[in-house]
Amino acid sequence: MRLGSKRPAVDPVWRRPHGGMARPAERDDINFVELERELRAAVEQDQRRALQNDAKLRAVQQKVGSYDEFRDLVKAAHLRPLDRKDTLSGAAPAGRAVWNSLATRRETPAAPAAGHMNQCPQSVTPSARLPATVQEFGREWRRLEVSGRLTLLRRMGAAALGHVLRAEIPAGLLGEVLHTLLAFSPNTAEVRLVVELLQAMSEANRFHISLQFLSVQERRTCEQLMEKLLGSLEGRQQDLADAGITEWTIKELRTKYKV
Repeated sequence: MRLGSKRPAVDPVWRRPHGGMARPAERDDINFVELERELRAAVEQDQRRALQNDAKLRAVQQKVGSYDEFRDLVKAAHLRPLDRKDTLSGAAPAGRAVWNSLATRRETPAAPAAGHMNQCPQSVTPSARLPATVQEFGREWRRLEVSGRLTLLRRMGAAALGHVLRAEIPAGLLGEVLHTLLAFSPNTAEVRLVVELLQAMSEANRFHISLQFLSVQERRTCEQLMEKLLGSLEGRQQDLADAGITEWTIKELRTKYKV
């Protein structure tokens, strides 16, 4: 190399160990934790996008009734129903709400036969004060067995229940209410009550999303409930018609509950 000539520039990223080949220098400025976080976020975004695309296809196939219903189904595409073993396994951490707060700690018991509900030894009598909020309703509902729950629904009626659940039906509650209503007595007053309760719940905000979360068994329970209502019309057509309940009413409920 001639005197006065400049030495070639050396990339600072590459260094040549003494007696060895050039290798990349270790970079201390790479944040691998941040890289992993960004990668996870990208993967989750791709998965959510795929789920939303599937939800759009299902919504088109189901011929949803409005754009709002279509939009809500797509927004909830990444949610999944909680299993019983996932619900209320322990106390929620301070400051955090339990999403499925109305799920019971045990498997839902079989519906008792009509006429024997008041003889259920495990029943707990509902409180004298009716719940005014969905949180109060949830606390009261969780401590009751089937007959106590049915008594609570009788006392509240469709108007009060509809008011409590007007914003939305908490996850897990719809299936439990359907299971409870299956124990109604087949008389005119009870048929009218059940129909009005079902109509009130169907008017709750995002009701169609709650339908999406029903299990196979809960859908079967809903089908049995509709069949029992239809069978209860026999011999009471005139009385129920005076109350505005006919076979067409049950058919409309079937359509709303997709059974």
